[in-house]
Amino acid sequence: MDSYPVTNIKTELLNTLTSTNTIILSAPPGAGKSTVLPLWLLPLPQFADKKIIMLQPRRLATRSVAQRLAQMLNEPLGKTVGYQMRGDSKVSKETRLLVVTEGILTRMILDDNELADVGLIIFDEFHERSIHADLGLALARDVQLGLRDDLTLLLMSATIDNVYLQQCLPDAKYLTSAGKSYPVEMHYQPVVGNKRLLDHLAKVIVEQCQTNAGSSLVFLPGSGEINTLAELLTDRLPTQYQLHCLFGDLSLAEQRQAIAPSPAGMHKVVLATNIAETSITIDGVTLVIDAGLEKVASYDVQTLSNRLNLQQISKASAVQRSGRAGRVAPGRCIRVYSKENFERRMEHSASQISQSDLLPLTLDVARWGVHEFKQLQFVELPPESSEKQCWQLLQELQIVDQQRRLTSHGQNVAKLATHPRYGHMLLSAPTIDGNDGQLLSLACILASLLEERDIVSRNAANSDIRNRLYMLLSAEQRHKSAINKRILQSAQRLYQALRRILGEHLIPDKMCLQEAQLPIDKTGLLLAFAYPERISKARNQDTKYLTANGKGLELDPVDSLTGQPFLLVARVFNRQQRLQVELAAPLQLDDIMRYFPHLQQKQQTTYYDQKKQRIVSESQHRLGQILLSSTQLNDKATAVDYAEVWLDHIGRNGLSVLRFDDKCQSLLTRLRWLHTHFPDSGYPDVSEAALLAQLNQWLAPYIDNITSVKALQGLNFHDILLNTLDYPQQQALSLWVPKYYISPLGRKFAYQYGEFLEPKVALPMQQVYGLDSSPKVANGRVNVVLELLSPAGRPIQITKDLGRFWQGSYGQVQKDMKANYPKHYWPDDPANAKPTNKTKKHIGNGK
Repeated sequence: MDSYPVTNIKTELLNTLTSTNTIILSAPPGAGKSTVLPLWLLPLPQFADKKIIMLQPRRLATRSVAQRLAQMLNEPLGKTVGYQMRGDSKVSKETRLLVVTEGILTRMILDDNELADVGLIIFDEFHERSIHADLGLALARDVQLGLRDDLTLLLMSATIDNVYLQQCLPDAKYLTSAGKSYPVEMHYQPVVGNKRLLDHLAKVIVEQCQTNAGSSLVFLPGSGEINTLAELLTDRLPTQYQLHCLFGDLSLAEQRQAIAPSPAGMHKVVLATNIAETSITIDGVTLVIDAGLEKVASYDVQTLSNRLNLQQISKASAVQRSGRAGRVAPGRCIRVYSKENFERRMEHSASQISQSDLLPLTLDVARWGVHEFKQLQFVELPPESSEKQCWQLLQELQIVDQQRRLTSHGQNVAKLATHPRYGHMLLSAPTIDGNDGQLLSLACILASLLEERDIVSRNAANSDIRNRLYMLLSAEQRHKSAINKRILQSAQRLYQALRRILGEHLIPDKMCLQEAQLPIDKTGLLLAFAYPERISKARNQDTKYLTANGKGLELDPVDSLTGQPFLLVARVFNRQQRLQVELAAPLQLDDIMRYFPHLQQKQQTTYYDQKKQRIVSESQHRLGQILLSSTQLNDKATAVDYAEVWLDHIGRNGLSVLRFDDKCQSLLTRLRWLHTHFPDSGYPDVSEAALLAQLNQWLAPYIDNITSVKALQGLNFHDILLNTLDYPQQQALSLWVPKYYISPLGRKFAYQYGEFLEPKVALPMQQVYGLDSSPKVANGRVNVVLELLSPAGRPIQITKDLGRFWQGSYGQVQKDMKANYPKHYWPDDPANAKPTNKTKKHIGNGK
């Protein structure tokens, strides 16, 4: 034990334990903090009659660390040192050091608030910041501060983000240990050109096997990449190398085989996910090859499920991975990305609590007896909006009441090792008529099936979850794969837990696994208790559905469920920005009406019918956003109803609904020009945004008896908008923004108001003879731009200074006009000539 670097702080640690009950230990990989430090603590007097609980983030690490600790004591596993995880444990009455997974610790604290027989809790690899570790620390800290000041907490990590911890644990003592002294050489071999990452990795691995004297650990993002790379390496590795895979979906036996020592004269190439990043040691590894990627589950509120996102690992994770090469001897790490890329990466990965489904966590918080996360000392609080949504959903599932206190139903849900949605479904199954052991068995299988990834490829275009049940329950498939075994084992545990809750004398002792005896036709109904907001009704098209919470879903056109009038959709995924059904089952309208009356509403409503182009009143029977049935009502709507419907319809669709005529558009254009260029004039803003924001003021009084869009569009909007001006404003409007310029001959020419300050008027040049300046608007403040036209109506000059034009370029224009229009009058002194709209012949005749 003395060979481990952490030994250098042994005295300091033991002394600190006598003066403080909260310690944070930072030590790099290989320091020995997981495998020797806990053994120092067993003989301490303060823990003599208490247990030491050691938390590990992964199942493989839990058993591996416990086994190593037991070996160092020369004892069998399960004596002084034991372990416990979901579905597997090795523990006895003599066990004093218990290594557990994170969920186990949470349940231990919730079941025994004082932790009466526990003296110390060790949070190992806390830098991973799992949601269970955060909750476990928050609960343990609450116990320590409120019930057990003698309870000691020790947080250990290779890399700790101290900012969070200093806020959460201001009284903690910080200790630092050196790491293993073996150096690790860093190399960078990024992918070049268009070469695929996995092809590049295969080449690097094969090359390194020719020269590396030990085993290699290759970090990849997921099992898919691992399996593909394993195929690429088949028959390409030297004979002294064994190829192993290591990821979460493998059985514990397969995982242990990957980390076990190699036979004499042999080496390993282990293809692993970040499961191998911490805690476990793979003997003989002297080379790490790091792809620099990971798949992280983040909760998608659109799909109500976790989505695996491929992303770059943080710097902290990269350091952790490289440290795996220096555990037993000097090593090397090859990163298949550039050094510049490494430098640009985040320091730490985002925590789980910021991107996870918080519903199970919220249930645990409620079970602890608090109604807000901030009442506990979480290292990091979740987003406030996410927390609020979770409390609301727990209320809808009748798990907590309006005061966020656990109901009796919620207490039973909390006893089940499954998601709260599925716990509610399992405990609701007895309310279904014909309930017996078969129906409860089906519910357990469904819950376990949905807790796992889909056992059928998504490309199969078959979303019917009943087909998964048939496959799972067939005799030849039950134990064909590790995932099938896990599903059925989990279902058995749920079934036995339900027997204890509901009464063992009422439920058959054995769960039914016979397909023919299970009421599989009730699958959709059972799932509706878990996902009531996902009750879905077909729209006009066979492949499109509307959910009770208003989301639109699509089925693959060749899906076997196409055409079903109602579905319960348990799982969806995003496909090109649309929600696609992944797992679903048919649902009967009679069952919806019977078992979900609390979700239904009957109401009188008035709305705009797009097809009829008018407002209608109906008595509607709804389940959320789904219309189950309706009856048309006559003369039931009030004037207020009509106005509110039109205002909502126009607000959502814009002013184009009203179809302003040219006269109205002209008024709007003038007023908008005036407000833009003379905002202090007192005239209102009549931009589209402003009019939509003030519909209730200027339009509502005129639409309280309008029923059809035709009648709506027939309103005199010019006068309606003009009435928004007071009398003095209406009187002065023609002075500010006159509609027309009246020429010396009395003819009207419309002003063209736009984005520029100076409006424009187009008129024949002969109409302005005798004028020495351009007209003005805005009470004489703004010159008008004159577009002077030829007798044929073509532009010949644009000017806003008429006098200057007469004195300047008019001479050349006169020449051109005399040549092109010889019959018309083109005077030499237009400023003093009489305006005309006649030819020279008619002028001479006096006509």
